[in-house]
Amino acid sequence: MSHRWFMRGLGIVLIIAIVLAGFGNAVLYLWNDLVPTVFGLHTMSYWQAVELLGLCWILFGSWRAFPRFSRAAHGTRWDRAVHLTAADKDAVRDALHNQEIK
Repeated sequence: MSHRWFMRGLGIVLIIAIVLAGFGNAVLYLWNDLVPTVFGLHTMSYWQAVELLGLCWILFGSWRAFPRFSRAAHGTRWDRAVHLTAADKDAVRDALHNQEIK
């Protein structure tokens, strides 16, 4: 059992390393090709490109590879609203419709 989890963890680490290397190189080549000629800034190293990529992920929230929790997670108010009976829905609708404006 632990061997299976170890292999799964090793696979995840390997995939993260490959993705990090790929995106890091993409940022490096795009930066060094475009930014010095357009803005007159200096070129960057690979690790600076990885740091810039991480900073952009943090600031702009592009963690699409990692799943987010759904709003309709179990036990939330969204989950309870979905499971109302027809009578409950009618009662809520009538209560909202018959409110007096103060």
